[in-house]
Amino acid sequence: MAALLDLPPELILHIVTFLTRYILADPEKLLPRASEEQELVPELVPDLPSINALCRTNRAFHRTVDQALYALCASVEPLGKLALLFAVTRQLENTLDKLVAAGVSLESEFFFQDYFVFQERCSLLHIAAGMGLRDMVVKLLGRYGTEMSAKAHTRLGSTRNATPLDFAARSCYLDQREPEVVRLLARIPTPSSWPSGVEVETHTQYLSCALIQSMKAEKMETSAYLVSEGADVNFCDERFSSHNPLYYAAGKNLEMVEFLLASGADPNLPDHKGFTALFHATDVDVAQALLAAGANIHARNHRSRNVLAYCMAKAELFRFFLERGVDPNEVDYRGDTPLHRACRKHDVRKARPFVDLLLQFGAATTVEKASNFVLTQPRTPVDVAILRGHSEIVEIFEPFVRDPTLKAKIAKFQRESTPSRGCSGKRPID
Repeated sequence: MAALLDLPPELILHIVTFLTRYILADPEKLLPRASEEQELVPELVPDLPSINALCRTNRAFHRTVDQALYALCASVEPLGKLALLFAVTRQLENTLDKLVAAGVSLESEFFFQDYFVFQERCSLLHIAAGMGLRDMVVKLLGRYGTEMSAKAHTRLGSTRNATPLDFAARSCYLDQREPEVVRLLARIPTPSSWPSGVEVETHTQYLSCALIQSMKAEKMETSAYLVSEGADVNFCDERFSSHNPLYYAAGKNLEMVEFLLASGADPNLPDHKGFTALFHATDVDVAQALLAAGANIHARNHRSRNVLAYCMAKAELFRFFLERGVDPNEVDYRGDTPLHRACRKHDVRKARPFVDLLLQFGAATTVEKASNFVLTQPRTPVDVAILRGHSEIVEIFEPFVRDPTLKAKIAKFQRESTPSRGCSGKRPID
């Protein structure tokens, strides 16, 4: 060991360069590739674990080789990027400084998986924000200097549509009571100038997009803070989100619905396809709150469907809407009625409660109603029930059938029917 220490530093470094190995530099696929089909192949790279172990045996080695390791990371691009990611996620601020000083760029993009979105393409700032690493967020913002505002407002992700604030607002890492990273990022003003090709947005849009993310994640304290800072509770812009905050809240919990309504949310605000929050209501309590605020229970969307089409898994809510006058005989753009949709369920035990409710509230007039969808032959609810093998539903429909052709179909089905054909269904129906 002493003889090795007596060698010139340059020679020691040269010896160290022979410590190499073939590895998959990015086995977890954290770095973007040219295409998803691009095969990962082993690369000859410095054997960093062995070099690190050697350095730990002697302070002199450490001093000699330490800076060289950072230079090696800078010279091998995948290693440099992954080293930066390691430094950020482990909150190693000094390591990050050394990597940047050695020439590793902060402009790298990575794939990051959080609780709500799988494999978002994002920056180091997105990752630090999404993990709730306040000190690292501050560190990165400081590193960006005059570009801090532009970096904070950069939209990346699978659709190039999420800012670091969006990541923080939906993060499962953050304590709802202390959304510190959200507070830090929310106060950063919009850039004075935007890069070419980037769509300009206002600070209100910036905050409102984050509000939608916090609603999706059920972050009540974060949502309240964003609204207090100026987020628009009626924000609905399909460039950034498919629906408005109240729509997402209606699919989550009553508290968030009540908060938004108290903050001025419009219960009848449709998205670009005509969906209002009531279409997404998860239970009777949410529906009652929306109706009390003036929601139109008879609204229809772009497919001319009412709320019954979207609660076919919630019998209590289905009954609630029927009791309040929602049309059980609505006909959508393809000629389907609620009875058609109920009969399409594969399991007769799941279909039967909805069929019974619809008939109870006046849907018997549509038992013989044929759809007019151009991609399939016209089918009545009776036809659908027969194709699904729902013998008990066909039997329920029989007294309401007047058409001779349908009567003949029912008779033929009942002759051929077996007891096992009531639960599993036969085949998919358009």
